[in-house]
Amino acid sequence: MRCLVFWLFLHMAAAIAPLVSGSAVSPGSSVSDFPGWPETFQGAYLTQLELSERERFFTKGFPGKIARFSDGEREIVMRWVEHPTRKLHPAADCLKGAGFSVSPQPIAVDSGGERWGCVLAERGAERSKVCERILDSSGASWTDVSSWFWHAILKSSEGPWWAVTVAEQV
Repeated sequence: MRCLVFWLFLHMAAAIAPLVSGSAVSPGSSVSDFPGWPETFQGAYLTQLELSERERFFTKGFPGKIARFSDGEREIVMRWVEHPTRKLHPAADCLKGAGFSVSPQPIAVDSGGERWGCVLAERGAERSKVCERILDSSGASWTDVSSWFWHAILKSSEGPWWAVTVAEQV
């Protein structure tokens, strides 16, 4: 019985989430508060790359900003997110939509001790390790979009947030 009640609660919460997500915007947060893109990432200088047509399509209606960079070895997609949204998709979903097969990988911990959710993406001879994380201004972070969304929608995390996805060939 408890499982059924919990299951019903989750479905009701999912049903009302779109109705309350607009109210979760941090006071004073707006696109005009965007701090700008960083010049470096993990000690490497970034070069901004043009968004693809597909990426530009996803920027329409996105509550924030999206940019793509290279550090000379990896491709980095940064998304600055103003408020909770279902338009922030996991990298695995985007990769599958682009024709890649995706295999979950163990959580990665970088040299700074930060945790990243990772997948191995393969399409033909192309193989990339793709890792992502989401951060809030208080220092909290998530390795998957779903966990972030529930913290954001239930207001246990305040925005804006940074979602960072790093792809490197393997």
